[in-house]
Amino acid sequence: MKWSSLGEKIAEFAPLLGSVVGGPAGGVIGSVIATAFGVEDNPKAIAQAVRNDPEAAVKLRKIELDNKAELERIKMEEAKAVIADKQNARLSHQHSKMPAVLSGVLSLVIVGIIYLLFYTPVPEGSKDVLFMLLGVVVKEWGGAMQYWFGTTRSSANKDMKGR
Repeated sequence: MKWSSLGEKIAEFAPLLGSVVGGPAGGVIGSVIATAFGVEDNPKAIAQAVRNDPEAAVKLRKIELDNKAELERIKMEEAKAVIADKQNARLSHQHSKMPAVLSGVLSLVIVGIIYLLFYTPVPEGSKDVLFMLLGVVVKEWGGAMQYWFGTTRSSANKDMKGR
């Protein structure tokens, strides 16, 4: 059993506690829970103790309430780490030619699928597949265009002007 699976079970009784146990800090918070239940510090032992203890919900809720400020701080740090990771990914690829290449290729694929649908004989069973494929490609094409015309691209352009 993993900490994330244990976090889901704990979240039934104590949502904030469960979300932190299911995250990167699961092992640290898991040791607090293990101590409260008097078991080994591993997800399997804790899950079994929670399952077998009729007062598990009360104990877990008490742990959550006693440590609420710290649990909220941990949750906030996890959210900041996710945001920082996304920002770093954007910064490291902001001058790449790959978005332009992918946009062009996706546009060509859309034109090709539309051509197949309207100008070539397509077997009846294959038409549904082509329509489904067209939907998927158009969705991805929309994401590529959002890069070019959305906030990510405008931010990259703004940064380039400042250099």
